[in-house]
Amino acid sequence: MVRRSQDEPSSADHESYRAAPATGGWPGIPDRPRQFVSRARLLDLIDADPGCSLVLVSAPAGTGKTSLVVDWATTRAPERLEWITFDAGDVLWPAFVEALERLGIAVPAGPLPPGDAPLDSRVRRELAVAIASEPEAITIVMDGFDVSSAVVADDLDFLLRHTGHRLRLVMLTRADPVLPLYRYRLEESMTEVRMADLALTDEEAGTVLDLMGVPLRADSVHLLNARTRGWVTGTRFAGKFLGDHEDPDADVGDVMGESGSIAEYLMGEVLAAHSPEVLDLLMTMSVPDTVEPGLALALGGHSAVRGLSSLARVNVFIERVPGHAEHYRFHPFFRDLLRAELGYRAPGTLLDLQRRTADWYAREGMLTPAARHYAAIEAWTDLAGLVTDHDAWRQLLLADGTHPLVQELRAIPTALEDPDVVLVRAALALAERDPAAFDREVARLSGATDPGEDVRRALALLLAVRGRDAADPRESAALADAAGLALVSTGGRAESDPGMVPLVCAMQGLGHLREGDVPGAREALRLGADAADRAGELALLVECLGLLALIACCEGDTTRAATLAARAARTASDAGLTVCVLPRAPRIAQAWVALEQFDLRAASEHVDVAARADFVLGDPVSNAMLALVTARLRAAQGDRATAIATIGAALERLGTQDAWLVARLRLELVPWLLARGETTEANEELAQVDDELAGPAVSLAAGQVRLAQGDDVAAATAYARARDQHAPVPVRVAGSLAECARLLRAGAPVQAHRAVVEALQLARPSTLRRPFHEASVPVRQLIQQDRQLATAHAWLFERTGPAAARPRPGSGVESRQPAPVEQLTEKEMEVLGHLAALLTTDEIAAEMYISVNTVRTHVRNILRKLGVTRRNAAVRVAREYELLPG
Repeated sequence: MVRRSQDEPSSADHESYRAAPATGGWPGIPDRPRQFVSRARLLDLIDADPGCSLVLVSAPAGTGKTSLVVDWATTRAPERLEWITFDAGDVLWPAFVEALERLGIAVPAGPLPPGDAPLDSRVRRELAVAIASEPEAITIVMDGFDVSSAVVADDLDFLLRHTGHRLRLVMLTRADPVLPLYRYRLEESMTEVRMADLALTDEEAGTVLDLMGVPLRADSVHLLNARTRGWVTGTRFAGKFLGDHEDPDADVGDVMGESGSIAEYLMGEVLAAHSPEVLDLLMTMSVPDTVEPGLALALGGHSAVRGLSSLARVNVFIERVPGHAEHYRFHPFFRDLLRAELGYRAPGTLLDLQRRTADWYAREGMLTPAARHYAAIEAWTDLAGLVTDHDAWRQLLLADGTHPLVQELRAIPTALEDPDVVLVRAALALAERDPAAFDREVARLSGATDPGEDVRRALALLLAVRGRDAADPRESAALADAAGLALVSTGGRAESDPGMVPLVCAMQGLGHLREGDVPGAREALRLGADAADRAGELALLVECLGLLALIACCEGDTTRAATLAARAARTASDAGLTVCVLPRAPRIAQAWVALEQFDLRAASEHVDVAARADFVLGDPVSNAMLALVTARLRAAQGDRATAIATIGAALERLGTQDAWLVARLRLELVPWLLARGETTEANEELAQVDDELAGPAVSLAAGQVRLAQGDDVAAATAYARARDQHAPVPVRVAGSLAECARLLRAGAPVQAHRAVVEALQLARPSTLRRPFHEASVPVRQLIQQDRQLATAHAWLFERTGPAAARPRPGSGVESRQPAPVEQLTEKEMEVLGHLAALLTTDEIAAEMYISVNTVRTHVRNILRKLGVTRRNAAVRVAREYELLPG
């Protein structure tokens, strides 16, 4: 009998992770290994229900069953405990009765049955009465006895049920006993510790390795522990393997393939105990990584399905996959051993099983595992045929380059000329943004005899994707339409892969958009978004929604653009899209809307993400719109030179054939060139714009140029066209503000006031602030100095984003920044507004009709009163004080 002394550490003093002393000297209990790590979480699991009758610790060899229970028995177990270690061939009852006698229990006289024979009914009853009569409960640990006999199980069950909760059995076994475990679970009279519970955590594995003198970084421990799945013995073997290495962290990858010692252990401790029939079943089922019910049937027949269930129960390093009924998987080391053994004994059988596994996955539409098994036997044409047979082209085009399917397909030899193989290589070239390689692969098909309908349809699709960024938008549109026709002509094939529809629609929408057919583009993209939503193709749904949002931006409907872009952002988040597979369009639209509301911080964040996004289906529209928004942001930040350079670079990339995009970009240059006094250059840009493609925005730019040229009448006529009720709202707002500036210069303040009120009323529903920030200084002063107008349209001066929480002056809430010590005069406020508009000293003097020296005096006073030394700092601080709109 084992008793714990008074000076022995209690459970409260027991460290969760420490090397524990050996248990030598305590009768019957084995010693713990030298590198033992006590695990409080498992001790707590055993102690979770002290009143339960059965503690079952059932797991394969080397998982730490015995060490765990030794730790529990010597630190936490009750005083009346006996440990029985069974060897092969031992029978239960003699050892069990001897343990009772050592505990001081008077056992009945009479012969004990031999082997697995049942107890005499009288002896069984008297044993139960003797145990039940004890004043305290007793605990018996049975280490290594597999209860496989129904009669032995019946006798044990009788004792557990008829001893008045005075008997507690702790069973350490590699195979579940044939006891009625379902009843114990229902009655909650059993505690179970399984292989998953015994698996080392990363922290525990690191502690074991530390004790072995092999300290590893946390990432190395995680990598190793993932490979061993927390198998204690596997971790110790790994530690011994790495012990003599100078840089264990660098050599962790090598231990993954080290199987000598582990293989010997598994062969001796696991495989040797099974019959040839069981070993054949294990080797057959080891071919796939996960064995599903249908696959088990295909590989081994009905007996295999039943055999797997039995093998999982006897703990041979095979386990059920959580959450998937009748799905099984092997421990990685054990699986690799079985595959190697099968390859050694019957290489032809291994090849046959690999093909049957691949064929089954292919029939089930599970392309990645099918590809892995075809690649394993170098069945390259079958591997490429997977993509053609399942129309999986969009998966190749949209998948990250690290996707397992892509990785398997990249292994196909370049020398193969099969049409399916050539198409797969062409698709991978598109995904990798290598148009030259794509063109080379497609050229290989030119001499092929009738490649078949599937190949022709796939080729039409790939050509359309290749044509998204073709120099001529007409070619892009034609290729997209050809892909649409190819899809329609196949009838039911589209239904088998509904994801093809949104892909083709997205390409058609882009083709129409590049040609300037905005209604046609909108309709194609709307159909694509609906189809993608139905098919669950979230990446394509994000792209279609994003492009629709960009169209709304171009049409001036920022409210709709914001709604579409927000939906796209939510969808991208739900899909878990990373930046490398994130379409740019939604972020560009969000940046566009933020700029219109003059939220420069949010706009900058969206531009940054859009610039890093690298969606495989890139297109000139998104790229051009990103350049446009980026340039607007730079101009709003006062860097017109960079804004002009950004547009210029985008125009060089486009060439002249993308006339619709070119027109929009050239119009952006006009006001910035005029602001720099480059009227001739602005007029030259305007002259190159196609009026029909540019729409009402060209009238606004024309008015600005004519006014700069001194043609007031022509400017008024152009502004009137820009303010037409059918023009986009941002154009109408900017047109009204430009007309206000013209009227102020012409000495018509009443009409100017009406024009600015019109602009404010138009802009208010969509919170359009950018046109007011970019308006001329007299227009901004008119709004700021008219208290009634400024009060009625306080939204114009409000901030969005993180700065919105700052209280406005006079709100009754303390501001984060103190007010200036001295109030700025009216003239100083006017100069401050010119400084914010980045006017030079000479330009300010000209605008205010004062001398340059007077301007400099005002500037010095502003800097002194605001406590700064530079003009840009004065503007920044003035905005903090809310003396200027944000």
